[in-house]
Amino acid sequence: MTKARIRTPFDLSFPTNSPFQNRSSPIGRPSLRFSQAEASPHRFRRIQIAFRAEKSFGSPHEDDFSHAEVVVPAGGKSVSDATLVGVATLTSKILGFLREVTMASVFGVGAVATAFKYAWVLPGFSSSLLGGVNGPIHIIMSTTLSKLSEERGKRLFQHLTTIMFLVGGVVGALVYIFPEFVIQIYAPGLWILAEGQIIREIAIKQLKNMTPCIVLAGPVGLGFGYMSAQGNNALPCISPALSSSLVIASCLISALTRGLDASSTGASLISYAVSIGLFFQWIIQVIMLRRRWFGITPDALNNILKSVDVCQFFSLLLPATVSSGLAQIASFTDLFFASLIPGAAVSLSYAYLMVMAPLGALSSIIVLPLVPKFSKLVKMSSWESLADDLERGLLLCLVLLLPIFSVMRSLAEPIIHILFERCAFDSSASALVSSLFLAYSLGTPFFIAKDLLVAVFYALGDGNQPFLVSAGAVALNAILDWLSVSRFNLGAKGLALSTSLTAALSVLILFHLLKRKLSGIIHNSFNVHSNYTYDYGANVSGLSSYAAMIYPTTLLLICCITSNITTSAAYNLMRVSLASTLLPRYNLMIELFTLSVAGALGLIGFFVPAALLHLSGSKLARDLYRMANG
Repeated sequence: MTKARIRTPFDLSFPTNSPFQNRSSPIGRPSLRFSQAEASPHRFRRIQIAFRAEKSFGSPHEDDFSHAEVVVPAGGKSVSDATLVGVATLTSKILGFLREVTMASVFGVGAVATAFKYAWVLPGFSSSLLGGVNGPIHIIMSTTLSKLSEERGKRLFQHLTTIMFLVGGVVGALVYIFPEFVIQIYAPGLWILAEGQIIREIAIKQLKNMTPCIVLAGPVGLGFGYMSAQGNNALPCISPALSSSLVIASCLISALTRGLDASSTGASLISYAVSIGLFFQWIIQVIMLRRRWFGITPDALNNILKSVDVCQFFSLLLPATVSSGLAQIASFTDLFFASLIPGAAVSLSYAYLMVMAPLGALSSIIVLPLVPKFSKLVKMSSWESLADDLERGLLLCLVLLLPIFSVMRSLAEPIIHILFERCAFDSSASALVSSLFLAYSLGTPFFIAKDLLVAVFYALGDGNQPFLVSAGAVALNAILDWLSVSRFNLGAKGLALSTSLTAALSVLILFHLLKRKLSGIIHNSFNVHSNYTYDYGANVSGLSSYAAMIYPTTLLLICCITSNITTSAAYNLMRVSLASTLLPRYNLMIELFTLSVAGALGLIGFFVPAALLHLSGSKLARDLYRMANG
């Protein structure tokens, strides 16, 4: 009888004839994988993303997954397409950031900006989740069309557009008729605060102006999905830039018309700009897709609802929307309690923007290359490599993320001063947003770690456990928000700390569940093969134990403290010395130069001890490249 040899908590090794080296062993269906696009005229690969479909309780069969595909350019065959999509995406991201900076500068954390955050909840949910790029409608429409003939695809597109217009029209009409009731559901504090009356009146007016977003969100998402199925990804990626540009223009016009009723003019301009931007996106789609309607006779609504393709589409869309909407529900909870605190809603959004800007970029660089690798290792039943790559990915995330946020934590207030502080955004707003940024930044390592752990669960064909953890996190976040505001009187900072604490607990739970799941898979495989025995005392999951994580965590904490001290000392010394020698008119240039030098010294202050303690970021980066291309 042969026995597997477990070497260390970090390293799981098997004999060469172990059943775990059998690449055909079907442990689970990966829910996120790359496949060849044989019929794609643009030679694109398709990333298949799983949304769990409904299944009967207690079914003995494998989980049923339905896969959505996002078309991305393949290798070196479509370099120009990939470049175009990348430029379009980057342009949209930059304009989106400039939109928030412009709004903050013009309206500060006052009534107009606060009201817009509440008025935007339902239109924003519709526009970003349902009508946005990579939203459920976009992804599911893309994959569904790729499996249908051209004629069936055209008919399905027509049927779904009709349904989306009807549903959106009904919901939009109800919101337009009862805007006060809608606002009161998630912003009860506006009926309690002294200045709440002005804010809620502005929010109600803005919500009515933005009801077209609710009506058009579904059709716009369908149009993006149709374009992606045809290999046209540039237009969907650049479309959000149109709305951002209009909002920026409306803010600038509002700043120039301060002599008029600033609150009424500014509120109306930005709400109309959002609606017009989404309307223009739909018009562009109509022009681009006008030929898709030729030769199709409209069906009766009764026949549309009986269509098999339509029913299959909504069987995928409903669970995907619920799963994707959990993050939105969590934000609703924060807004609900933020309405009890003056200026909290808009301040939280600016602080969260500061956190997510670098976090989103790092997530795309680190997480996306590892996702297909995880699925490949699961198909090969290579559990040792899966655990090793996951640990390296987590460590790389920390080594790249922590120095950035160590520097930003030390320079939070001057950075926010440079970005936002002008016009209505004053020094008190900068102090509030910087304090909220510090609270949010505590959770940044956990935000990106959660993405990696969830990707492994999906690769193992398990979407239930991440969904349940996310649902529990939403409930926990609501409880912590209530305690922070009602019991401990922590204000807006308590809401941000609740988000960070919830993210940390979610990561710990996911890590524990993943260890147990991998141990169970390996244990079951041992039991299936009679020539192998199972060592119950070993760490068979291949993932490090909690005790083994204490040492690298402590080293990273030391590097963060060193970076914080270095950055703060360099900034204060340079600011005092330069301010006394240069003329006041060069204040902005002095500040930018001081921030740049202090930030660079802060990064050095992190990586020098990291290198001395054998935490080499360059080596980890090479490992990531090897993992993604191995």
